[in-house]
Amino acid sequence: MTRKRKRRSSVVEIGNGPARIRIYTMNRKDGYDEFTLSWKEGGRRKLRSIGDMDEARMVAQQTTVRLTNGFSTSDEATKRDIELLRHCEGQAKQFGVTLAAAIDKWVSARTAVVGITLSDAVRFYQANRTDLFAVKSTAQVAEEFVESRRTSGVSDIYARNCRDHLKRYTSKVGGNIGDVSVSDMNQFLTGLKGLGVVSKKGIRRNIVTMFGFAKRQGYLHPDRKTAAEQSESFKEAETEVEIFTPEEMKGLLLASHARILPLVAIGAFAGIRSAEIRRLHWEDIKWDRGHIEIAGRKAKTAARRLVPLPENLKTWLSPWREETGPIISITDPSGALNDVAVKAKIPGGWRQNALRHSFISYRVAETGDVARTALEAGNSPKMIFRHYREVVTEDAAKVWFSITPPDGWVPSELKWSIRERLRKISLRK
Repeated sequence: MTRKRKRRSSVVEIGNGPARIRIYTMNRKDGYDEFTLSWKEGGRRKLRSIGDMDEARMVAQQTTVRLTNGFSTSDEATKRDIELLRHCEGQAKQFGVTLAAAIDKWVSARTAVVGITLSDAVRFYQANRTDLFAVKSTAQVAEEFVESRRTSGVSDIYARNCRDHLKRYTSKVGGNIGDVSVSDMNQFLTGLKGLGVVSKKGIRRNIVTMFGFAKRQGYLHPDRKTAAEQSESFKEAETEVEIFTPEEMKGLLLASHARILPLVAIGAFAGIRSAEIRRLHWEDIKWDRGHIEIAGRKAKTAARRLVPLPENLKTWLSPWREETGPIISITDPSGALNDVAVKAKIPGGWRQNALRHSFISYRVAETGDVARTALEAGNSPKMIFRHYREVVTEDAAKVWFSITPPDGWVPSELKWSIRERLRKISLRK
């Protein structure tokens, strides 16, 4: 019995000449089609049957290319190779590129990256890219920052200092704040001529704070140190702490006119910073409770504190007991203090920060308690030991806090209304 042959239904030809391949569609007995590739290679006829026409066409195309280029049979793609090829082409198609273009890009990127994987390189780039942040000039950020300080309730003096310091900075360093480098910062800071270390540190501190504000606003990378933070800081040279003796202090108080005496007395016997005193009102002095209240908005540290009101300080301030409004109205306390020091014949003139230095030194000697004095002065014990404390005796401290004005003495330039009130009080006695 002769075997029944499969019947051809159609023929498709791929390629030309020696690389021509015929694809026969065969009708099998089970009803399914079978696609047979037929070609000549090395003088012999070769056949290959495949169950899918698309796959048959792809194999035929690959075979014609192989025959044209003289490749051997071992180079022929397998079904797994074809599936892998289709998968890779599908992956590349998601990004709108061909497989060949995707491979070219991969090779280019892999050549550029040495020692790390491409995925690590991409993650690092994504985490450190700056093109996603808003473009803001240093002048714009400075204006926003100063306005934020004003609305946050800080003192007018602090807001004014911020504005002046940042205006000096933005006049020298412009452009996008994200493009400012550490070198730009250092060049600006080293160019601050004619200023002391304290002034330079204050300017740098305000710039660092402004850059931190820019980071919170989304203008700078949130996880990277800013150029301002990385800039060179100024080291303040250790200087000898200068204080006034009790005798010098008495001379200064008696030489002070009414507009400056409260600042001298409060600084000497309560240790409050001059800048804080200028923010105080007479209502902040709680005469009956025995303390001076410094609200957070008036304190340098932005923390409320209560400072003891010694009896001798009450005596010096007694002419103003009924007064209201700002304690200090004079516009140039530094000039007035220098004049007072000359009038009191203080050797070397006025001593910078000597009121605060003196109070802390004498207060520590009086109480023997650095922590308590630090709380009253609004400092840490470490800062007191490092910057303020001068060793004085307990006896000198007792003399210091017992300095009082002579009977019937009143400072010069005292307001008429206060003099009249004091006169009426003396008559009633």
